This record gives sequence, C-alpha cells and structure tokens, in this order.
Amino acid sequence: MPAIDVDRRVEPGTRAVLDRLPGWDLTSVDTIRSTYAAAGGPPEPPDPRVRRSDEVVAGLDGRPDVRVRWYRPADATGPLACVMWLHGGAYVMGDLDENDGRLQRMVVDTGCAVVSVDWRLAPEHPFPAGLEDAESVWCRITDDPLRFGVDSGRLVVGGASAGAGLAAGLCLRLRDAGLALPALQLLVYPMLDDREITPSIRAIADDPGHWGFWHLRANRLCWAAYLGELAGGDVPATAAPARAEDLSGLPPAFLAVGDVDAFVHENLAYAGRLVGAGVPTELHVYPGVIHGGYGAPPATPRTAQLLRDVHGAVRSVVAGEFPARPEAGR
Repeated sequence: MPAIDVDRRVEPGTRAVLDRLPGWDLTSVDTIRSTYAAAGGPPEPPDPRVRRSDEVVAGLDGRPDVRVRWYRPADATGPLACVMWLHGGAYVMGDLDENDGRLQRMVVDTGCAVVSVDWRLAPEHPFPAGLEDAESVWCRITDDPLRFGVDSGRLVVGGASAGAGLAAGLCLRLRDAGLALPALQLLVYPMLDDREITPSIRAIADDPGHWGFWHLRANRLCWAAYLGELAGGDVPATAAPARAEDLSGLPPAFLAVGDVDAFVHENLAYAGRLVGAGVPTELHVYPGVIHGGYGAPPATPRTAQLLRDVHGAVRSVVAGEFPARPEAGR
C-alpha cells in the first residue's frame, strides 16, 4: 500500500484544525503523553440534562479498586440500558475527565446510562492490569445490576482506540470464562494488533508535521509499554485481539473506523473474521476521517456521521433491537 497522502485525503475541516496543533514528539512514552496533554482543550461544562457522579468499584479477587464515573439522564427512573465505556489513549494515556463531553452527549442522545472506567495505564501497569480493571467493573455490575440501576439485558461494552481494544479483549475473556456477555461490543477504531503486519499501519508518513495521524513508531512504543515482558513473544489474544484464533460465540459487534487511520486494515480484517465466525457485525468506514475522529467535535460531515452511527448503535440496544447475544460460554 503506498503512503497515504493526508493533505489530499483528510476532510478539509479536520485538516484545518490539525494544522494548528503541534507535531507529535515520538521520542518516548513520556513525550507522547506530553504532546497529547498539550493538544487538549478545556473541559466541557456539566450538562444539566445529565446527572454525573464518581464512585469506586471494589476490585475482584484482591485486585485494586477501580474509579468510575457514572452519567445518567437527569430525569431517569427504573433500570437503564448502560454502556461501560473504556477511554482511549494507546494504552498509555487518557483519563475520565477528557470523556465528559462525548459521554454526556451519548446520554442525552440515547437515553442510556454510561459508566466510564478509569483503568490503569501502561507502562506503569502493563497488561493485564487495565483489562482486569475493566473485568472488575463489568462483573460487579452484572452480579448486581439493580444496585447500579441498570438492565442486565441491555448492557454494552465499548470504547475508542485502545479502549475499544480493551473492550474486544474483555469480550474474549468473558466468553472463555463462561461469564455474562454484553448485548453489544461497541468498537470505535479499535487498537487490536501489535504485529505491524497490515498495510495501513505503515501507510502514513512518520512526520511530526502531521500531528493527528497515528504512526508506526508511536504504535510500536505504546504496544511495547502495554505488553511489557510479553512484547515480541507469546502475546495472548486478550491483550491483542487480532491474534485470536476463534471469534465464535462473541457478542454482536459494531465497528467504526476512518479510511485515513493506521488501524483501518486491522479493523477490516477483524470485522471480516467476526462475520465469518457467525457474529452479527455492523461495519462503517468513513472517507476522510482520521484516528481520533470520534473524539473531535462533530464539525465535518463525516465526523458528524460517525457520531450519529455510534449513537444509533447504542439506541438499538436501548430499544432492545440489536441482534440477540449468544449464550454465555461456548
């Protein structure tokens, strides 16, 4: 695959925003983090239509407790459909605060509840720490859904980028353990494959002038941080879901990715294998959309479409209309 001509391919509105941002510093995980922090905007104010609260969920089996943030419609009553959201950040970045705006919009647009998980980051906490945090929150909720005010038959596990990779890995882990599965895995440009074998991971120039484009060098640094001692060796599918040999019995899936995204080919391959394994799968590929497009304000036609489609998938679960999930276990 030839290098992607980002100046020609990216939506003009997105290109204009990116041109005002600094270039990635790909020297180390610390410099990637500092670049990411420098590009962040001010926090979005609370939406009066959404009731927001922080809570600590007890970790399973002696694991650390996990901080979460709940978002619920301010006027909601009764058990709600719920999205367990895992933030992105290449397994090394991200926090609860940066997701306030998009998750408040999700609640307002869909009527669901959302619980956002503050999972532990690498390299300080390599695999499986973040996955175990997600599992702790999932199991606490599914063990006692009424305590959390949610409907156990209308639960979604989802996220963006590394968070979507965690969501996919969690679904594999739950299936293999015979535990309760979500009604839907919501995978927004998931980070799935550490092996650098797809064409698109090498198709965007490693160029600091192209701030918004995730590069092979950054990807390599972050996968190494997340995998720790496993890097380059026997990596389990729950860490890098593209490595899974068997995708049967997984929950229905929604995948969304832009065609100017280093992960587009690993996402297409994963979606194809889900279909081949008999998993109901909805796939969207958006022309001109970059990695991170879901986090941006919906200011261009295609990023607005991405937001509508993500919320449409959630609304289908709220309405009980998404394809029935498989039985737990295999």
